[in-house]
Amino acid sequence: MMAVSETNTQVALLHQISNIVSSDLTLERMLQELIGLAVDVTDCDACLVYLVEHNSNEIVLRASQLPHTSEIDSIRLKMGEGITGWVAQHRSVVALGSNAAADARFKRFQALPEDTYEAFLSVPLISNGELIGVINIHHKARHSHTPDEIALVSFIGEQMGGAIAKSKLEERSESASRRMEVLAGLAQTISEENYLDRILQAIAEMLAETLDSPVCSIMLVDEERRELVISAACCSSPDYMHKMPLKIEDSLIGRVVREARPIMIPNVLEEKQFRYPELARRTGLASLLSMPLMTRDRVMGTINIYTREVRQFSEDEIGFVKVVAGQAAIAIENARLMSETLEMKRALEIRKIVERAKGILQHKHNLTEADAYLKLRNESRRLRRPMRELAEAIILADDLEK
Repeated sequence: MMAVSETNTQVALLHQISNIVSSDLTLERMLQELIGLAVDVTDCDACLVYLVEHNSNEIVLRASQLPHTSEIDSIRLKMGEGITGWVAQHRSVVALGSNAAADARFKRFQALPEDTYEAFLSVPLISNGELIGVINIHHKARHSHTPDEIALVSFIGEQMGGAIAKSKLEERSESASRRMEVLAGLAQTISEENYLDRILQAIAEMLAETLDSPVCSIMLVDEERRELVISAACCSSPDYMHKMPLKIEDSLIGRVVREARPIMIPNVLEEKQFRYPELARRTGLASLLSMPLMTRDRVMGTINIYTREVRQFSEDEIGFVKVVAGQAAIAIENARLMSETLEMKRALEIRKIVERAKGILQHKHNLTEADAYLKLRNESRRLRRPMRELAEAIILADDLEK
């Protein structure tokens, strides 16, 4: 049976955690507040929080009591790797009172002075049965972890896991809301603009802003040359827009066209088929998501989104880009249909003008329809002028004579 003093402590903790969670703090700031609470309760020398990244199946350092500016988001462990990874994989507590580094599961990071401390307590963060992350408590000197202390840290971990899960859900909701606003703006752009270049540029800029991409480009297929040509881009480097077209058959992005499916590349510099390595190094590009622009089972081009850091795109992000790609494909198809319609209209207008000029020649020079057409065509070739211009000149001269 739980002691009254322990129950009172947990109630007081619950109130403190509730106050932190109900505030308007960002996830990072909330983690710092919760870490400060854990340090106060355990009187430890250091506290680190790792969160699960499900896409990469890794545990990632997200917050620390000590300043670890360069290590945050950089130190990663696979499930089962190190004591932290083991705790995450088995969802079990590990308590080491002394010489923690001697444990066979221990993995040392030179950048973390906490790894030199004697005592180590690692507890999984779980919310509604879902693993959220791991909290690690470090003591410089030897420290015997009592059952009450372990229970208390486990309670903090449970509450922290719920708070983090709630915060992440709110972040996803806000992100989804922002993306819906982008899509609404995109639909408005497509309906209002008649110029394909402007539409594609608006799409590239929207995606770059929404996904924090330093380079976002839209490339269209040149069927005759079997190449991908840059048609729009949001990029800090002006050189990007002047890059040569990519051959569909032997380029990395060309694979998206050949296979009619998206590709995700963790690091483009490690791909032999990537054709812009100098630009990637100069701009600091790492990961790539390339999505096909498709209509009626035909690939019209690709949307290419680059990131500065090595990154796994989430299912939400991929789904969002897929929807935008669908909108872009509709815009391209509509623009092409409009272009074809205008071309047909112009051809019909030219035909009417030529027919009228032929009639004038037939009447004035007593020519057959065929002879009148040949006269117009031959004169057009001799003067190297479009037949429409000659026909308009004949019509104008006839109107002046009346």
